[in-house]
Amino acid sequence: MAFLNTDPGKEVEKWGLVGNGMTSGSYSYEASETSETYIIHDNATTTIDSYAVSLDGEMKCIFGDPIYDFINDLRLKLATGTDAETTVLLVDKYMVTEETKFKAQKFDCSISISSYGGDGGATPTIGFKINVNGDPINGTVTLVEGVPTFTADVTP
Repeated sequence: MAFLNTDPGKEVEKWGLVGNGMTSGSYSYEASETSETYIIHDNATTTIDSYAVSLDGEMKCIFGDPIYDFINDLRLKLATGTDAETTVLLVDKYMVTEETKFKAQKFDCSISISSYGGDGGATPTIGFKINVNGDPINGTVTLVEGVPTFTADVTP
């Protein structure tokens, strides 16, 4: 599950669940790798340097849906820089730590718009990409009536 803060810049985050009007979506990790062949080996050694995590999405235009309204507003403003930034919660609903707690990561993110429109007679769609920025804050999310509350892990 991915939740976007649809009211960035405010003290209290307002989370919306990404997925309404979407039939598929997956995270892309895009590892940056360095391969070197050491003089004592015939084969290369590959190290992982970093990741460029993102979620590509396309959703039907559903006016009144908080995620659609937020992303469409970014499109209408042709938002760039900090105007295209918010936070995202990536929640692993298969990693339950307690009955209503799930492993989660909170990131800063930027959102780019890739497309808008569609075929005649069909509900239009908006294509977008959530670009995860920087390192995560690891923790858990408690879901109560679909509303997430994030708690950061305490590092000893």
